Amino acid sequence: MSTLVKRPDECDALVVDDEKVICDLMETTLKAVCRVTTCGNGRDALELIKSRSFDIVIADVKLPDLSGLDVLREARGKDEYTELLVVTGHDSVETAAEAVTVGVSSYLLKPLSLDDLRYQVEKSIANRLFHLKSVMLLRQTNHIEPDVKVHVNDVTSLFLFSHRLMLSLEIPVVMRTVLYEVNRRTGSLFSAVGVRCCGISELFAMPGACPADSGAIRKAIIDNWDKAFPFLDVAAFARGALHLSILGGRRGTAAFPEKAAPFVLPLTVMGNHIGALAVFGKKGYSPAPDEHQFLHVFTSFISSVIEHSYLDMHSKLLARTDGLTAIANHRSFHEILGREIARADRSGAVFGLIFMDIDDFKKINDAHGHLVGDAVLRHLVSRVLDMIRRADVFARYGGEEFALILPDTGAEGAAILGRRLCKEISAVPYDHPRKNIPYTVSLGLSMYNGKNPKPKDQLIGEADKAMYQSKADGKNRLTVS
Repeated sequence: MSTLVKRPDECDALVVDDEKVICDLMETTLKAVCRVTTCGNGRDALELIKSRSFDIVIADVKLPDLSGLDVLREARGKDEYTELLVVTGHDSVETAAEAVTVGVSSYLLKPLSLDDLRYQVEKSIANRLFHLKSVMLLRQTNHIEPDVKVHVNDVTSLFLFSHRLMLSLEIPVVMRTVLYEVNRRTGSLFSAVGVRCCGISELFAMPGACPADSGAIRKAIIDNWDKAFPFLDVAAFARGALHLSILGGRRGTAAFPEKAAPFVLPLTVMGNHIGALAVFGKKGYSPAPDEHQFLHVFTSFISSVIEHSYLDMHSKLLARTDGLTAIANHRSFHEILGREIARADRSGAVFGLIFMDIDDFKKINDAHGHLVGDAVLRHLVSRVLDMIRRADVFARYGGEEFALILPDTGAEGAAILGRRLCKEISAVPYDHPRKNIPYTVSLGLSMYNGKNPKPKDQLIGEADKAMYQSKADGKNRLTVS
């Protein structure tokens, strides 16, 4: 890596994407910012990285021959300060978490916003030049006290960590980033974070220096519960109601060589206790003085980020969730359907859309009152959620009308599910304290094929029209558009 400080327009960027139009757009957008080289596949990108030095590498996750993340790993392996940006057409927590582990600093979704792309690259160039200057300074100041040098390294490490941490507010991504950094700095057996925030209680852990299975980690946490996580309900943890997520790290099959013991630091924001960080080492473990100081600074920094992640999740949930039934609302339905259409267009996939309406719902409200009507809606939602996959999306479209998005589902599979819904919903009435209240639903199914795209409004209109045809034909049935 060169120690010469560059000007921004002297920085070199490598763009790796199998869509030539994307490469051309990026090159046109960025040529005024830096020098750009484009490449259409992963293997050619690896050769370029081996033969040349790049300040920034931008790669699509899905390349025809390799994962874009493999390309980014190669770039980071050659130069630990190379700025990495990932581009993807499919947003997922798993991809974001893996990207954080690689060291990605920006996570861009297709369709690209060119203004955002330029901003992220300009920011990455600034970070790159900051690191180059830091390295040059450290190399030119060998005469300074070792403690000062260590402190400068700590400041740079915290900067790099905060850079990775801000990649995403998704809670698993934040926790993975936090625990990876703790394990890296301390050499712990494993580390864990327990949180109680925004009405949510959960635990996250990551194996560190000693490969161990989930059973060994779980046992160590329970053995040290009163010291590490007394603010959480151990009985709920024992029965599985309080979930433990083990995120990456060095998995193994053995127990720890010695009994694990934690060093615990609280997570607080403005005096409000939101959780704890527990660093598990061998029995009698205590961090060295410099580690101790670092962990105190570290926890004061991450506490507000963790709280903000939970507040962000809570606000997004409220904005996208129907208040009565706790499923996706009308706005969220349109956002998800739009993303599913875009995904199908890229991959040529098919999916189904079912519209559902409770038959004669007005009669239920008139006969029993709106509170009972609301209870019937919740009962329907509970029944449907029990019958669909986790990948399926059930949303309240409005009133007593619902919509069901079935990703990667052909016409036959969607029709089978629709008929099963009709049959099983009609078979189980709502159990009201005074009398059972039977009800049925009418369904309409329309299909989307990414190889033969159509407008979203047309897809919705077809499902809606088919649903009303079911009502006209006698209700309690499915009509396929």
